[in-house]
Amino acid sequence: MRDVAVVAYCRTGIGRAQRGALNQTHGIPMLSHVLRQAVTRAQLEPGQIEDVVVGCGLPEGATGHNVARNAALDAGFGDAIPGMTINRYCGSGISAISIAANRIAAGEAEVVVAGGVESISLVQFKLNLNSFFYEPLRQRMPSVWWTMIQTADHVAQKYRISREAQDEYVVRSQARVAAATAAGVYAAEIVPFTTTMKVTDKATGASHDQPITLDRDEGPRPDTTLAALAALKPVQPGGTITAGNASQLSDGAAAIVLMDADKAAQRGLPILGLFRGMQLGAVAPEEMSIAITPAIKKLLAHHRLAMSDVDLWELHEAFAVTTLYNQAQLETPWDITNVNGGAVPLGHPYGMSGVRYVGSTLLELARRGKRRAVVGVCTAGGMATAAYLERP
Repeated sequence: MRDVAVVAYCRTGIGRAQRGALNQTHGIPMLSHVLRQAVTRAQLEPGQIEDVVVGCGLPEGATGHNVARNAALDAGFGDAIPGMTINRYCGSGISAISIAANRIAAGEAEVVVAGGVESISLVQFKLNLNSFFYEPLRQRMPSVWWTMIQTADHVAQKYRISREAQDEYVVRSQARVAAATAAGVYAAEIVPFTTTMKVTDKATGASHDQPITLDRDEGPRPDTTLAALAALKPVQPGGTITAGNASQLSDGAAAIVLMDADKAAQRGLPILGLFRGMQLGAVAPEEMSIAITPAIKKLLAHHRLAMSDVDLWELHEAFAVTTLYNQAQLETPWDITNVNGGAVPLGHPYGMSGVRYVGSTLLELARRGKRRAVVGVCTAGGMATAAYLERP
């Protein structure tokens, strides 16, 4: 099996769903922008790409009709470059990377682009719900159709993770995002994207289109305080999940270029790191947040890694309770866990997030001069993906 190198990574800024810069941007131009920019960063020509694999949590409407193939065409890759869109909800991005990497490792391809995209603004609020529920299974397992907030509240209650602990975690994550932003950490991966935004006047309800260039993440609130978080009402009566300790609904896209490591070295291309593999975890659907732990344990066992071998941990912030549960179970040191903050402040475009975690974590390994990292992302249905990354 061949080693698989990541030779480039980039992403859009993360826009706030419905209210942000990407609130009326179709998935194709959003995705084609990062595909094109990633290939440019990799110092490759579009014709050298052999496949495009893209994860999308809600692959319909503005991100439907095989958005991977259509975005590759829009990016100017040419008629001969195929594309495939895959769905594992929040685990879609890492799953796309894994599929692309496996093709290279098996010798089927030398260069594949993997990406992730989500337009929550244009898709989630207009979903096709025709025959959405399958009653025989719903009667036996109603939690298959629970909202993610329901699953997070269930985990918080079952495992006694308090509202106070969740809010305290968010203040820490917001502070880490603010520090990373000030240091230019996120600017290094964001490629500015010019689009048209719908702006609505709150007082009159009147709307107009406005040109805008998104060159930053819109979600972070660096002035977040415990008092402000404590004042927020729970989404569900009696629950602990609020708008402040849940990841923000967001739009965005990201892409990485994967390549046979030997070929990349021969060409003198920049190698950000190696994608060593992915493992999966699954639990009862109502406990979605906890699936990261079994996925990571399986990953460590597969690669014969001890906890002490890992220099950097990225545990998905679907909700503050998600990270708190998995960090406690795995006992990852806080000083090397989610070091630049996470999805609660930044936002979580479902299909994009896994790609962002892989690319961003490899860049952070390089900044720290460290070698190994593990990324874990929970996903709807009680599942999780976990990836092992390494710098040569």
